[in-house]
Amino acid sequence: MNNRKKFELYVFLSTFSRNLIEVFIPVILYKFGYELKEVILYFLISNVFSLILSYPLVLFSKKFNNKILTFIGIVAFVSLQILLANIRYSIYYIVIIAFLYALYRRGYWISRRYYNLNVMTKEKIGTTFSIISIVNNLGVILASYAGAIMLDYLNVITVTIISIIIFLLSIVPLTYMYFKHEKDEVKLEVFKTIKEIPLRNLYLFGSYELLNVVKCLFSLYIFIYVKNTYSTVGLFNLITNLSVLGFSYIYGKKIDEKQNLLKLSIVLVVITYLFKANTTYIALAIVSFLEGIFTKMHEISISKEFYTLSKKFEYNNYNLVYEIVQNSFRAISLLVIYILNIDLKIAIYWLLFIMLLGAFMKFKYIEKSDYKVLEK
Repeated sequence: MNNRKKFELYVFLSTFSRNLIEVFIPVILYKFGYELKEVILYFLISNVFSLILSYPLVLFSKKFNNKILTFIGIVAFVSLQILLANIRYSIYYIVIIAFLYALYRRGYWISRRYYNLNVMTKEKIGTTFSIISIVNNLGVILASYAGAIMLDYLNVITVTIISIIIFLLSIVPLTYMYFKHEKDEVKLEVFKTIKEIPLRNLYLFGSYELLNVVKCLFSLYIFIYVKNTYSTVGLFNLITNLSVLGFSYIYGKKIDEKQNLLKLSIVLVVITYLFKANTTYIALAIVSFLEGIFTKMHEISISKEFYTLSKKFEYNNYNLVYEIVQNSFRAISLLVIYILNIDLKIAIYWLLFIMLLGAFMKFKYIEKSDYKVLEK
């Protein structure tokens, strides 16, 4: 089994285990008795911690390797699950789970982006990423509704135990992956790298990451304003992810052959979420189906730009800049929402507005002719 197959198995198992419960964390907090503003505070603190942890974790991955960083993330994930199974009402509890969530997410995604880049073929980045994306979505599809049903009819403890076991199993294929030169001694030069990346690219990368915040807020929105069951949240997540399986591969091949449709994808995503926030229960299923297609279109479009542009830079510096930009966007946007105590629907509009601005920027797509592709 080659590295890509091992990586795909790791992605499937880790994605399945994470999505059994991760997407429901804000709902779990709200259902337990935390106020909406306190749930927003949890999001805010976790992203501030993510910003703080970005530099030391990228530095750690350079000095040691990304597998060890992944293992640190898994330990944080297990600790987070144990705390969720023993939920308490306390500001200290919020801070602790926010820290563990940040450590787990950063350990997981800093290393996963590294492996994403290393398993991609240089000529077919869009196609290769779309295949990985399909594997990822299969994990989400199987986990999102299964997790919701278990939370409704069993309890958080049962779901956390299953989630932990499967996440630990994902270590097996990861352990057998091997890449040359995983460690390096290249100096981290954040400011130098930031200056070399076009500002419009940085804005698009940062604003794209707000999509994850929008998705989490919509889980709360559906639970509060549509129907207060986990299975309702899981059902719409299931519909969203079912719609993208065939589309991911077709669109991935399309953007390898033709110009990226990044700006169009931003507009379509924003319009879809505006409809989703202002529709009936029945129409919500249709909108959720379109949401899956357009968000995946946006994800593949932005990821092609991210991984293509990354080949122009030393990867750890580039990855660190991306970490700083994405976490800054999320932290600042959530800080505004928290300080102004913005209504949930208005908060979603605010995040969509920041995303939409990227569609009006004069964005030059990255082409292979712009630079010499670095040999790995």
